Amino acid sequence: NGLIGSPCSPRDSQESPPTPQFKSINSSALSFLHSPSLTSIHDHWKNHNEASGFCYLNDAVLGILRLRRKFDRILYVDLDLHHGDGVEDAFSFTSKVMTVSLHKFSPGFFPGTGDVSDVGLGKGRYYSVNVPIQDGIQDERYYHICESVLKEVYIAFNPKAVVLQLGADTIAGDPMCSFNMTPVGIGKCLKYILQWELATLILGGGGYNLANTARCWTYLTGVILGKTLSSEIPDHEVSKALTVFSSLRGRAESFHLIKITLLTEY
Repeated sequence: NGLIGSPCSPRDSQESPPTPQFKSINSSALSFLHSPSLTSIHDHWKNHNEASGFCYLNDAVLGILRLRRKFDRILYVDLDLHHGDGVEDAFSFTSKVMTVSLHKFSPGFFPGTGDVSDVGLGKGRYYSVNVPIQDGIQDERYYHICESVLKEVYIAFNPKAVVLQLGADTIAGDPMCSFNMTPVGIGKCLKYILQWELATLILGGGGYNLANTARCWTYLTGVILGKTLSSEIPDHEVSKALTVFSSLRGRAESFHLIKITLLTEY
C-alpha cells in the first residue's frame, strides 16, 4: 500500500524533517478548542507504519489524538476525492471516533477501499461510514448526499468536536478527471458543519491543479471567516515585477531562437 498503484511520485516526496507538520497540527489542536482552525497540510492515507499515496505523516490522526485529551467523541469528515483509509484504519476499533468519507470508489482507483460495507470492527463497528460516489457528480447532488449523511451522523453520534478534511481534487478541471464540482459546493458542506458550532479543526487535502486548489482553499477560508471575497485579484508590487520579468524572459527566448536560426542558416 503506497507503492504499487499509488499516486505518489519521487519529486513530491518529503526531504525535510517532519517536525513542522507535527508542530502545526499540535498547535492547531491546542489553540482552536472553542473556535475553527485551518491548516493546509493534510495526509489522510498514511498508516502507522508506512507511507501511502502522497501521505508521509497522517496529521489528521495526530490532531484527533490530541483532541481526544479534551473531547470524548470526535467526528472525522473526509471530503477528498480519495477514501481516507489511513484515518479510518487508525480508529476502526473504537467508538470514540467516527469517520465519514465521501469519495470515488471504483476498480483500480486508489486506494481501492471505502466500500459502503466497510463499517468498522469490534467496538468500532458502525462507527465508520463510507459513501462511494460516481464520477461526474456536481455541487447540488454532492451537497444533498453530504447533508443527508451528516444529519443522521450528528444525531446518532453526538460529536463534541470535528476534524474536517477539505480536498480540492473534487473540483472540475483536476487532473483526476472524476468529480465535476466547484468550491461553492464544498463551501456549502463546510457551512453545514460550522453551523453545529463545535470545536472544528479544518485541514486541506488533495488537489493536483494548483490554480484550482488555491482558488478553492481561498474561497473556503473566506467561508470560515464569514467574508465574501472578490473574484478580482488586486494588483500588487510583486505581480507587477513578475509581469516585467515574464516580458523580459519572453524577449530573451525570442532572441535565442533568432540566434539559433541564423546559425543554422549561415
